[in-house]
Amino acid sequence: MNPTRLIAGLTCLLIAWDGVSWAADTTELAAHRARLQMTEAPERAAHVVAVLQQLKSRPKQSGRAEMANVTVVGQIGGMPNPWADTHPDFPWFAGQGSFFLIDSKVAAQFATHAKHHGGDHNCAFCRSLAAKNAHAVAVVNLVDDAGKIIRIDSRELLGLQEGQTVTVHGRAELLGGTMLIVHAEGVYAGDSRVARNPAQ
Repeated sequence: MNPTRLIAGLTCLLIAWDGVSWAADTTELAAHRARLQMTEAPERAAHVVAVLQQLKSRPKQSGRAEMANVTVVGQIGGMPNPWADTHPDFPWFAGQGSFFLIDSKVAAQFATHAKHHGGDHNCAFCRSLAAKNAHAVAVVNLVDDAGKIIRIDSRELLGLQEGQTVTVHGRAELLGGTMLIVHAEGVYAGDSRVARNPAQ
């Protein structure tokens, strides 16, 4: 399935309300932070593309692939928006605990190219390259105890910033067989050691 259509559908599913305020109840915010923030980097993590490939190779049961426990490391943003028409807030989902995580190797390639034209990676070549690398982008959902996406912007929820490297542990699935979705149970904002086999 075309990644552009997938993300358009995902946006419609996730952004289903109007007038969401960034302001969150202090007690609720503290409780979510205490549960989600990891104080130490996981010992095993893999890049977005590696996790995607591994999940694709998993056998299906009853006609559908089961969710897998994963630990994935990547960068928030770091490439032009592949879905500018359907998701103008990239790499964020404004008003909710979701964000786009870029494969670290892909983000590094865009950073290298950006140095050649003043630090901006939004040239025509980069935009074209971003469309070709849409498979290297995962959606991370910060979920509550019931597994539902938290209705607090991830920038407020965990103080995340664009360009930041984060490690996410949680349950992963493939939307349409091509789009990696991680329902995060823990997030570490910092570097991580990379392993080859994250999914179990």
